[in-house]
Amino acid sequence: MRIYIAGPYCPHDCSLHEAAKVAQANVDKAIEMANRLIELGHFVFVPHLSHYIHTHYSCKRDYGGWWYEEDNTFLTHWAEATFFIGSSKGADMELELAKKLGLKIFHTLDEVERE
Repeated sequence: MRIYIAGPYCPHDCSLHEAAKVAQANVDKAIEMANRLIELGHFVFVPHLSHYIHTHYSCKRDYGGWWYEEDNTFLTHWAEATFFIGSSKGADMELELAKKLGLKIFHTLDEVERE
């Protein structure tokens, strides 16, 4: 199954010093879940990996809401399911879109069948 991972990325209510650490922790959590889903035989899309595009020296501008648009193309045209790892503005929007599209929605690994 093709599973889109939805969860927080952007840190809120923290110092600039902590923001990078919080973002990285959120990316790490999404990657960990991706590896668990891969071990169950699924294909995953991890929008959090855009972190590395965004923070790369060649990224010269702030793309703002464009990131949501990019992620939604994968959710709309690729995903069969969404794994919701936690709430945030973006993840909540992705969850609502997944519901609207009629995708399967998982909240725990116990809900996901092995392929």
